[in-house]
Amino acid sequence: MLAAFSEFQLLCALREGPYGVSGVNERLEQRLNRQRAIALPRHSRWYDGRPIMISRNDSALGLFNGDIGIALERNGELRVWFLMPDGAIKSVQPSRLPEHDTAWAMTVHKSQGSEFEHAALILPARSVPLVTRELVYTAITRAKRRLSLYADEQVLSQAIVTRTERRSGLAEIFAGREAP
Repeated sequence: MLAAFSEFQLLCALREGPYGVSGVNERLEQRLNRQRAIALPRHSRWYDGRPIMISRNDSALGLFNGDIGIALERNGELRVWFLMPDGAIKSVQPSRLPEHDTAWAMTVHKSQGSEFEHAALILPARSVPLVTRELVYTAITRAKRRLSLYADEQVLSQAIVTRTERRSGLAEIFAGREAP
């Protein structure tokens, strides 16, 4: 099951909103619950099959930002299972985990450094400054074999012509001038 998460991944341009990670994760959980593919508990975030992504390093546990795990109940105990870089499989009690998020979908930013056989990019319904040519390129390069794109044609066109503007001010600082 852990290997399946390297096969397909939903990628969102934004973290919040109906087309962002939070909205997509919530809608997917509700739909999977209605289809009885998962059983959402009333008073807990934890359920059998919940994918999570670590968002804060914990060197004592050997878990780092971007690591993906899946909550699985075995013998009446729910644990989160991780495929480690060396191929080993590690399990951790949910209560011991560092900060994490549900990971049915993840941001393009969080996906950097990962590759998936099939990636699906979901863009917002309206153009926003964060959706740039570079973001779309990054999403495309996460897919090894197949990319699905869910976007309004105008939003995609605007993204392709919008370049990331980098204004660190470093050139001015090194030249002895005041940064903008």
